[in-house]
Amino acid sequence: TEMTHTAASRQAMPYATLGSTGLRVSRLGFGAAPMGYLGADQNTIDQLVAALADAGVNLIDTAAVYPGSELGLGRALQGRRDQVVLVSKAGPAQADLPGEAWTPELIMASVDRSLHWLNTDYLDVVLLHSCDLEVLKRGEAIGALARLQQQGKARFIGYSGDNAAAAYAARHDEIEVIETSTWSS
Repeated sequence: TEMTHTAASRQAMPYATLGSTGLRVSRLGFGAAPMGYLGADQNTIDQLVAALADAGVNLIDTAAVYPGSELGLGRALQGRRDQVVLVSKAGPAQADLPGEAWTPELIMASVDRSLHWLNTDYLDVVLLHSCDLEVLKRGEAIGALARLQQQGKARFIGYSGDNAAAAYAARHDEIEVIETSTWSS
């Protein structure tokens, strides 16, 4: 029998296990920042999510500070949540949330809002969004992620950033995922 276009696309998409998490993810992921920053309308977001699914892309990365990204994804993923590995990031100050940048209060409030906007009870991965090494060493931000994990709001936790901070995070026992854009000395 002939395969559908969708089945053929999914078969062609290579998958790998994300670190030690056990999560099977497409080697090609979708970063939702441009969708938010470029002000994509809901119809465009719906079409994009459908095209990603058709291509076998199951890894979607977003963040609390990408304007409209999480809300649009939450609508587009209705009925598809179990088909994606959803990664979001928290930590930077947001005018409409309590707490200062990188505080547990802000991180917890940010993730709670992300869960609401994304129309889900949990995130597969929650990352600290590019805080500096000093913030990581204080331990409060990582501690907030660990509490989110204990509460079942995050399956896995990690860090998104670069250089010395990423190297420090990678050596931290509680950090399970590292997302980095560049690495330089």
